[in-house]
Amino acid sequence: MGEFNLHEELVRLQENDVLLDNEVDISRLDTDDISVKLDELIERLQGEPAQILDPVTFDGARSFVKHFDALDLEVAHKFVDFLLSVFLEQMKNVDLDLEENAQHNFEQDRACLQMYTFCWHWLLEVAETRWKNIKKEVDKAASMSSKPKPRAGKGRKVTTGQWDWPTQKGVFLATSIRLVSLDLNRLIIATSDRDTLLGMMTKSVSLMLEDPETVKDETVKGKVVELLCLCVTRYDRAMGHGLQTRVVEQYLREEHLSEFVAEFLEVLVTKHNDTKMTDAILRQCTAKEFSDKEPKLAKAFSRFLIRLSEIVPKEVLKQMVHLQIHFDSESYTVRMGMIEVVGNLIHNFLAANNSESAAQSLHSYYEILQDRFRDVSSYVRVKVLQVLMRLTERREGSALTDIPIATRPVIINLTAGRLHDKASNVRKNAIKLMAKYIETSPFIAIAHDDGRLSLTHFEEQQRNLEQIIKAKFPSEEIPGVEDISEQAEHGNEQVETETTNPNEPAVDATNPAGEQELRNLRGLIKYYKDGIRFVKQIEAATPVMCQLLASNAKGEVIEAMNFFVTAYQYQMECATIGVRQMVHKVWDKDAGESERMSVRDHLMKSYMAVYFETVPSGKRQCDLVAENFIKLTYTMTLAELTSLEQLITMLVASKAFDNETLDVLWGVFGSRKQSSRRRRGAIIILGMIGKAKKEVIAENLDNLLHDDFLLARYTCVALQQLGTAKRQKGSIASGHTRLPCDHPLFVRLKVLLLEPAQTMEWFGFAEQAINAIYLLSEHPDTTCGDVLIHFSARVLGIAQPADSDVDNMAAQMSKSLNIDEASTGPAQMQNVSSEPDGPISCDSLALAELCFIAGHVAIKQIVHLECVEAEWKRRKHIEEIAKTPRKLASGADELEQVTGTAEDEFTEGMAQVREQELLFGDVALLGAFGPLIAFICSNNRTFNHPVLQIMATLALCKFMCVSADFCEAHLQLLFTILEKAEDPIIRSNTIIGLGDMTICFNSLIDQNITYLYNRLNDTASTVKKNTLMVLTFLILNGMVKVKGQISEMAKCLEDKDSRISDLTKLFFTELSTKDNAVYNNLPDIISNLSHPETGVSEEQFRSIMKFLLDFIKKDKQTENIVEKLCLRFRNADTERQWRDISYCLSLLSFASEKSVKKLIEHYPQYQDKLHEPVVYKILEDIFNKAKKLAKPDTKSLIEDFEAKLQESHVKCVENETTVNNAGQARKDTTQRAPRHRKAADEAEQDIDDMFGVQTQRTQTDEMELDPIEETTDVESEDLAAAPPSRKAQAGRGRPRHQKPASSDESDEVEEAEENDQSKEPAQPTSAKWKEALKKIGRAIEDEDATEVEDEEGVEESSDEDDEGNSEEEEEEAEQEFETIIPSRKAAAHRRISLVKSLPKPAARR
Repeated sequence: MGEFNLHEELVRLQENDVLLDNEVDISRLDTDDISVKLDELIERLQGEPAQILDPVTFDGARSFVKHFDALDLEVAHKFVDFLLSVFLEQMKNVDLDLEENAQHNFEQDRACLQMYTFCWHWLLEVAETRWKNIKKEVDKAASMSSKPKPRAGKGRKVTTGQWDWPTQKGVFLATSIRLVSLDLNRLIIATSDRDTLLGMMTKSVSLMLEDPETVKDETVKGKVVELLCLCVTRYDRAMGHGLQTRVVEQYLREEHLSEFVAEFLEVLVTKHNDTKMTDAILRQCTAKEFSDKEPKLAKAFSRFLIRLSEIVPKEVLKQMVHLQIHFDSESYTVRMGMIEVVGNLIHNFLAANNSESAAQSLHSYYEILQDRFRDVSSYVRVKVLQVLMRLTERREGSALTDIPIATRPVIINLTAGRLHDKASNVRKNAIKLMAKYIETSPFIAIAHDDGRLSLTHFEEQQRNLEQIIKAKFPSEEIPGVEDISEQAEHGNEQVETETTNPNEPAVDATNPAGEQELRNLRGLIKYYKDGIRFVKQIEAATPVMCQLLASNAKGEVIEAMNFFVTAYQYQMECATIGVRQMVHKVWDKDAGESERMSVRDHLMKSYMAVYFETVPSGKRQCDLVAENFIKLTYTMTLAELTSLEQLITMLVASKAFDNETLDVLWGVFGSRKQSSRRRRGAIIILGMIGKAKKEVIAENLDNLLHDDFLLARYTCVALQQLGTAKRQKGSIASGHTRLPCDHPLFVRLKVLLLEPAQTMEWFGFAEQAINAIYLLSEHPDTTCGDVLIHFSARVLGIAQPADSDVDNMAAQMSKSLNIDEASTGPAQMQNVSSEPDGPISCDSLALAELCFIAGHVAIKQIVHLECVEAEWKRRKHIEEIAKTPRKLASGADELEQVTGTAEDEFTEGMAQVREQELLFGDVALLGAFGPLIAFICSNNRTFNHPVLQIMATLALCKFMCVSADFCEAHLQLLFTILEKAEDPIIRSNTIIGLGDMTICFNSLIDQNITYLYNRLNDTASTVKKNTLMVLTFLILNGMVKVKGQISEMAKCLEDKDSRISDLTKLFFTELSTKDNAVYNNLPDIISNLSHPETGVSEEQFRSIMKFLLDFIKKDKQTENIVEKLCLRFRNADTERQWRDISYCLSLLSFASEKSVKKLIEHYPQYQDKLHEPVVYKILEDIFNKAKKLAKPDTKSLIEDFEAKLQESHVKCVENETTVNNAGQARKDTTQRAPRHRKAADEAEQDIDDMFGVQTQRTQTDEMELDPIEETTDVESEDLAAAPPSRKAQAGRGRPRHQKPASSDESDEVEEAEENDQSKEPAQPTSAKWKEALKKIGRAIEDEDATEVEDEEGVEESSDEDDEGNSEEEEEEAEQEFETIIPSRKAAAHRRISLVKSLPKPAARR
């Protein structure tokens, strides 16, 4: 072998063409022979590493490397250890020679190092490849056996006692570090040879780094970094440039190496003080371009920049001038990385630097973050919010954050704007950031503020400081007084301008102490002004936060809850609204996940944090909890109270309320010293707790009822919790214990009901009292019947029977309340005494109370009958189970076990009682009130008290729900009330009543359902909302069929009231889940909404159809709708309808080829509408969109049709222009016609006067004249809406609305003319004759001149407007105008001919 050439050997190795003259074929040897050969090699090189120069020895060592895969693992491990040890021994010898400057050995040392390094490099390559293959086999075997994969990390062997490559890899790197540490510049003089040697080593390192496990091992990674740093610092020219290229082009393409490169550069900068390579790499990265098509490359680059900006921000900041080009990168991953780099620069360098240049850079970087709020990618917008969240954190050991106070308002406004973002993840992070702004607010620094961010407190403090300045420094201007307009917008009072404390001595502002005090006061005022601005910014975002509580995204809802909890803890007034509204999430059906709690669980946690855990010093927790929940009832609506009841039930189940809290609530309720408001709040909360824990109410029955009607109302609500029973699905509800009729509770309720009251609060109490009686009493009908008897006796002045028997009283009521207009007059509307023999008179409000009680008792009696039936079934069920115990096993079929003949008979009997006995029985107490209530409702002018009419109508509705016969008899009366009642409350109650009647008697109401739909156009929003809710319930539950009137509900989608529009959206969303319900009614909806008279505006139509057509998902439905819409073009008369139809087409997906072909097939239906710009543009967009998704065959079909469509569009536009020009010319001609007509009329009149002849015009003349004067405008309007072909015909032909004269009429006209001519005319004088002829001649000349002018004008207009038109079109237009020119000219000539045919006057003798 000749002299060893490292470069040539590397080339051969790369080409896999290494030839060994003395090769040992290890693969053919057995294990023993291999061991012998290895021992021989060890014996030659051990102690004499320079023997590598011997060709046989060198080839022997290379043979083991070449056939390394053939070695056993144990032999492989031994060979690697041996080669590395010999290499280290050789380097020691070289180091000694360099130290002694033994130049005579340098040549030998250089050759040995090159040989060993080549073997080191080759062995590293083959060993790394073999190790990867072993790992793949181990992973494959583990996956097949379903066992965990063994980790091949540090110190982990594949098989104990065999090859441990990870450990040997560290020795390899230590060896290479020792090699690079030598003074190779002295040993290897040639730069190319030295660069080849070092390049070979860095290539080996790159091979190691391909394995992600390498950088996970901190020891190995540290040695790789040290090796690369030595290569760069000791050989910084060609070596540094090559490594730099390798880093950019190779390392930064791998995601697992991006952070490694950053740490390598950090070591270079911090330990070796070398920034050249870092700057060069960053500048080289500037020229790189990234796209979303290479996400791996973009992610690796981003991670590199992020990590580098964390550890060496100063170096990155120097190159940001070049790197900022990546803010506009196509890849959103790179833009996200740049955003995070900016955050790291601000946090790690700029925010802590007080220099002026740092402040300027800080301002510019915050401007960059502000610009990124509008990035097109939602991921980038999320990253901006996350970076700001980190910058909002307080710095360690300081109350300040990285965001300057002057920049915070702008950032907060931008964050609040992201609450409206279309991406859910952006909204979620924006909510989280808004909460973080509150937590890290700089306006909680003053101790006496107690950490409050209360707007009221801040404004009060500002006013106090301003008054202090006015008192102490009268001559000084107060900052902020000019901002009165800003304060007025938020309801703040104007700051007083006079000194509030005249006894306070003034302070000289020129005094140093006074100047300092003034400066401090001004600083405090600015502090509170900025605080007020901050609080108002948060409050402005509160309405949006409340809307996000209703979001379908779980993350948004949870973050919104956290926001309101945080705001409540800092005592912000706006938090109360959110805490109230988030209680509705108690109905959320989310069950939660294994790691995240559900929305309901989070709601409970939030309420615990707000009302249970925050305890100010000096207060007991039980007092605070009771006070918090009592205050909640002050402002909550009925819906919120219902949700709060469910939440409290869950809190009671989790044992959140202890006995001490309950005692406090009972104490507040029972104390007469407490205000009525607090007592009502206490009983409301106790009633809610009693729903889950009935003994809370049962143990305090004696202390419940009080004289206050409002308090008694909520007490009755609490009492009803004793009668509620949970019913399991598939089983009969269990009964509950009822109280006897003579229980003191019912006695007290009767006394309160019969007590005279002149307040509206009585009605609410009466409703709940009757509910409680029917729920808890053994015989509620007896108790309420007794109440009705006594109340009627007091109000109507009817004598009360001594025994107060219900049947006797009913008979007397029926006899006395004979409401007959012939015998009984209407009741008077003032308090007068009863007259036994006269008409009944009573107080209006008392009569309203009587109607209310009667109506509510009637509706509750129905419920009571159902309860009786259910109780009978329950007892029957128990008897059946007692007889046949084995039926207990069939718990799912419990309801079916009690069915049978007895049950059917009982149910029929109950129905008979309801239909015939309650209202029409001989002694039915309620039946006596039915005619009275109907009489009051029908005589609304006589009984004109508003409360009476409201209660009477409500009672009538309840009575009509009892019996079908009563309902049918009074249904028209109720519809009349619904249509004509002026009070919206009456209309609302009537609508709700009709909904109940539809459930009870569907056939009666279904025939008159139009009355309900009409109320959707009611002027009162409450009536409209109630109508919508009733129809929604009826339709979704299948009680009313969906018909064409549903278009009236579609109009509500664009209602000004957001509650109505939201309810309508919810309705259609639920309706879309039914079988094709929305699809089947779309044609009717489109027709009604686009109708010129009953439709909506074009903008509203588009909004409605965009919402509705979003429910069309199936391809078959899309195809059918395309066909139906195209057919509508044929009957559409207005351009607005054309646009509506085309817009509906644009909302369809056209995902299937059939839908596109349907649109092409129906081309004749819309070909004459293409001159309308909107129609053509929409069709063009549809085909462009369809072409992107179509297959090649369909795509070519679409392209051909697009050309045809464009050609038709051009022709239609030309025809439309021609017709418009013709219409305009006809209008101009018509305007000139009256002047010439007048002249001809004067000439005719002269002839008639001369001869005394009544010359009669033919009907043909009238037909030629009349359209010009009377129907021109109508024709032009018809032409504007007609197809081009029809317009051309209309311009030349006879008007369609006029008929030609019949033949009989023509004969009569001709006969009349002959008779006129046969008469002997009078002989006019010669002068009159000549003058008449002159007038006629002048009229004809004027007519001819006008005709010429009109023709010239038309030609000029045609030339200007239709430049480039064909000669045929011009000739056609001229013929049209010649026909249109007034035909008076021909008539005048006929007149002259007639005159000339008469005998001339005789010459005067």
